[in-house]
Amino acid sequence: MPASYPAQLPSLDEDYYAQHAPFGAFASFTIGLVGGKGGFGQSLSGPANQNVYAGFRSSAQPAWQLLPFFTPPQSNETAFTEEAGTRQAPANVRSLRPADYTRKLGWASDTWQADGGRFSFSLLTPFAPAPDPARLGKAAARRCLAPLVCGWIEYDNRMGAAPVELMFGLGDPNRPLRPLNEHSPRLTGFASGGDFGYATRPARGVKLAQGFDVFAPKYHDYRGLLVIGGEAALVFTIPARQRRRFPLVLGFFQAGVVTSGLPAAYAYTRVFRDLGDVLAHGLAHHAYYARMASARDRELAGSRLDADQRFLLAQATHSYFGSTQLLWRAGRPLWVVNEGEYRMMNTFDLTVDHLFFELAWHPWAVRRTLDLFVSRYSYRDRVRTPDGRTVAGGLSFTHDMGVMNHFTAPGHSSYECDNLTSCFSHMTMEQLLNWVLCAVTYALQTGDLAWLRRQRRRLLTCAESLHRRDHPEPSRRDGVLKHDSARCGPHGAEITTYDSLDVSLGQARNNLYLAVKTLAAWVLLEQAFRRISLEPPARDARATADKLAATLTQKFETDTGFFPAVFENNNRARILPAVEGFIYPLYLGLKEAVDPAGRFARLLTQLRQHITQALQTGVCLDPVSGGWKLSSTSTNTWFSKIALAQYVIRQLFPEAIGETARAADRVHAGWQRRPGCGQHAMCDQIHSETGAACGSRYYPRGVTTFLWLRE
Repeated sequence: MPASYPAQLPSLDEDYYAQHAPFGAFASFTIGLVGGKGGFGQSLSGPANQNVYAGFRSSAQPAWQLLPFFTPPQSNETAFTEEAGTRQAPANVRSLRPADYTRKLGWASDTWQADGGRFSFSLLTPFAPAPDPARLGKAAARRCLAPLVCGWIEYDNRMGAAPVELMFGLGDPNRPLRPLNEHSPRLTGFASGGDFGYATRPARGVKLAQGFDVFAPKYHDYRGLLVIGGEAALVFTIPARQRRRFPLVLGFFQAGVVTSGLPAAYAYTRVFRDLGDVLAHGLAHHAYYARMASARDRELAGSRLDADQRFLLAQATHSYFGSTQLLWRAGRPLWVVNEGEYRMMNTFDLTVDHLFFELAWHPWAVRRTLDLFVSRYSYRDRVRTPDGRTVAGGLSFTHDMGVMNHFTAPGHSSYECDNLTSCFSHMTMEQLLNWVLCAVTYALQTGDLAWLRRQRRRLLTCAESLHRRDHPEPSRRDGVLKHDSARCGPHGAEITTYDSLDVSLGQARNNLYLAVKTLAAWVLLEQAFRRISLEPPARDARATADKLAATLTQKFETDTGFFPAVFENNNRARILPAVEGFIYPLYLGLKEAVDPAGRFARLLTQLRQHITQALQTGVCLDPVSGGWKLSSTSTNTWFSKIALAQYVIRQLFPEAIGETARAADRVHAGWQRRPGCGQHAMCDQIHSETGAACGSRYYPRGVTTFLWLRE
């Protein structure tokens, strides 16, 4: 294999995939890893497997200089001849090394430059506030829902004495492409059936290339192409003394019903006929999308975040949109965010963390998700008492709505199983809290009190369910979950969203993290009941929150200055999500709940001491990497939850963050930029010592970083 091809992935600061994804299409064009393939993927759990060719050549450099997003092409010519197939790089191609180019990831763009800045290639993933699709006219819906990614390729040849050529194309011997201009004269480019394709405008200096070897094709039909070849590209010529930028549009289209359980089609199919319509629309409105992407980039660049934080938010946003899926069923929108590599649908413990981003950009998605949890994915259970009896529990909600485009049966998730005490057990209390917190936060933040009033009976039912999971007997309640759902079975126990961590965060019963989250739910329920004129329930919610806060203060270890992670079995693990529940009163501006001298003064003082000591090397700062750990007893740390904890701590206890803890965002950004995480786009579960992904790859939940813009 020639030396121009990397034998293994190097440890570089800019060696990572990024997803470039339309809003609601559950599709992405993934690119960026040195030596890694990528390209068009629909509903995948990771990057696609196509060679991506983007680069230039000139008379001074007659070999193609390509960004390193391909491996030596494997020609499909051998399927038609008797010659033995070999995996051999073309002689006239050089794979650029990272030292040869620069890369800049923006909030809505990804741009590479080479050859002294003369060559530029950029992909744009524009986003803006999205109105409720049910209320959009056709023209607005086409602009908002278009399943496309824009881009451009450019060369500044003003100082050149000879023409320069540019290339953008794909290599995939298993999916030969068809020339678009056969049926769409307004488009120059290629498509894979009707599923995906790329195009530019017909123009002088733009031509198609296709064959077994796109760099030196030896077979030509009447158009100069070989359509059975697996390599296809656009080739652009820039004359001497000119600078030219060519628009690119990358489109997706999946027609018909795409889900089972609840049969639904993509919402964009209501306003676009086919892939050609999508690509033509993208070219006609290319300037509109470019302005949108530029506006997002300027917003992030103009923020007070440092370079590492800006990178983390940008990378997280790209992967979030790659998991979004806007469907249409029975005349109404159906919103889904798929869980990254796992592809579970509307996982509730992700919904509650996407909440802050979605309320800023598409708040209707929160309401529609909550309504679907109520109508199809809620249930009533019983709780198991220590003596083996079961008594009435109450209302709760499932962990998710299905997996891999299949909606599960009503009242059941794809994840939760019986008779387990860790991963795949039930999350009954966690999801009950998530519905309450999402519902009240949505209503108060958007002012949708009409929707909140319609939830009057449901909010009362949720409050009673919270009480009964503490203890069925009112006189024995102190606010903390102490009973597992009978759904867990006789040998099982409830878990939290932190399912793959150890007992410090994984166990739901008597858990500090879940208790503080429960406190937040009661604080929000008091606000909700007052807004809809339910004074007795509001007073009960307030009294319960006060009782729970008092209970927690009694759990504080005065000798160590810590809270235990679990209030049983002499647990001594230390956790950062002890403060996670305070995100909701902080976000909503409920000053009484976060006033250090106010209602919860004693608890906040203890939490300040806990966090100050936890953010020390060897406790919740990894002694090897310096990154933040969620638990002192686990090296499995989740970046999305780190970002959330950072926001809360910087608001409530800024003095708790020492220099080492403050510098950790450089570590966290390094995790995402390097192999270990980089080959999986945005990763959430990360081994804190090594920076390698240990789960939750290609993941959307990192958009908790959006909270940083509020600081």
